[in-house]
Amino acid sequence: MVSSEIPADTGAANKRHRRRRLAVLAAGGCFALVVAALAAAQPPETWVRAKEVVGRGMDAVRALGAGWFFAAFALLPAVGFPVSFFALSAGPLFAPVIGLPAVLALAGASMAVSMTISYGLARYLLRPWVERLFAYLGYAIPDVPPGKRRMFVFLVRVTPGPPYVFQSFLLGLARVPYPTYLAISWLTATANVVLFIVFGDALMKGKGGVALAAVAGVVVVVFAIKALRRRAEARAAAGEGAGR
Repeated sequence: MVSSEIPADTGAANKRHRRRRLAVLAAGGCFALVVAALAAAQPPETWVRAKEVVGRGMDAVRALGAGWFFAAFALLPAVGFPVSFFALSAGPLFAPVIGLPAVLALAGASMAVSMTISYGLARYLLRPWVERLFAYLGYAIPDVPPGKRRMFVFLVRVTPGPPYVFQSFLLGLARVPYPTYLAISWLTATANVVLFIVFGDALMKGKGGVALAAVAGVVVVVFAIKALRRRAEARAAAGEGAGR
C-alpha cells in the first residue's frame, strides 16, 4: 500500500519547500527593489504613456468579450497557467462592463470548470503521464481511506508550496470522489480568487479603502487556513495514534 502522505519523504520535502520559499522571497525582494529604483528614475511622461498603453490593451481585451476571457479562465489554469493572472485582471477588465457581481459569479464558474478538467486529466485521460511526472518529482500517489478523503482534500488544498494544478492532479491520482474533491477544492480556492478580484477592481478604480480591506481579507483567510490546517493535522495524528 502506498503511503497516504503527499511527499515520499515529508521531512526532506518540507525542508526543500522552506529553502525554495526563502530563495523565492529573497529573489522577489531584490527584483522589487530594482523595479522600484527604475520606476523612481522615470519622468512623469513615461507613466502617462504607460497608462495610455495599458488602457488601449484593456480596451482590446474587453472588445473580445467576457465570454472569451472566462473561457480562458476555465481552461488555462487546468493545465498550469497561473490563476492569479485572471483573478487580478478580471475585475479591472469586466466589472465596468458587466458589474462586479457578474464577474465574481463567472470566476466561480470558471474555477469549477478548471478543477473538473484537471481532475479528469489526472484520473482518466492523462493518468499514466501524470503518474510519471509525480514519480520524477519524488512524490508518491496517495492511497486514502474512505473516511479520510475530506480531510485529505482540505490538507492538500491548504498546504503551501504545490501549485494549484499540481494539487488538482494529485487529488485526481488519489481517486478522491469527484463531489468531495470539487466541493472542498472550490470553497478553499475560490475564497482567495474572490478577494483578489475585489482587490484588483478596487485598485484600478482608486478605492484604496476597499483594496486594503481585500488585502486584509486575504491575510485573514491565510491565517485562518493555517490554523485550520494545524487543527486538522493534529486531529489526523490523534486518530492515527488511537488506531495503533
